[in-house]
Amino acid sequence: MRNAPTGLHGVRVDAGAAQALGSRGASLLPGGIVAVEGEFGRGDLIEVRLSGDAGSRVIARGLVQYNSADLQRIVGRHSGEIDTILGYRYSEAVIHRD
Repeated sequence: MRNAPTGLHGVRVDAGAAQALGSRGASLLPGGIVAVEGEFGRGDLIEVRLSGDAGSRVIARGLVQYNSADLQRIVGRHSGEIDTILGYRYSEAVIHRD
């Protein structure tokens, strides 16, 4: 299964992003991401983990709007900068809450 999570593909997020995902059900924006783990393509199911969490506890999963290489380029950046950095923008969100 191409979209099945393997535990090796995903992102690490800061505490603010983790709280927004958990308590408010918000979309994941690039500004809250601190690291990209593994290689994945646009539309793949990835796992979201809290940065600094020594365990492998997954706090969310979702279909990613950007491949891992492009996501590396926009990690920590404001959503409004995506088009300038990449030359295109699929979405402001890396993972949409829906």
